[in-house]
Amino acid sequence: MNFLITEAQYRLLTEEKIKCKCGHSWDKEVDDKYPYLCHECGWDQKEKKYNKKELKKFWDNYKNK
Repeated sequence: MNFLITEAQYRLLTEEKIKCKCGHSWDKEVDDKYPYLCHECGWDQKEKKYNKKELKKFWDNYKNK
């Protein structure tokens, strides 16, 4: 049996809310290279360690937009 769903319904089914230990939370984005990286403190929920290098890249990229 096949079902047709809208893009919004697909996102509700596949995306998840991620909460960091610092209290910041966000929706997981499918196209994000580091979807579990907290952009507030640099904690990677999946790796269970800080990733300050990718956090710096994110903010450097963000500032240049």
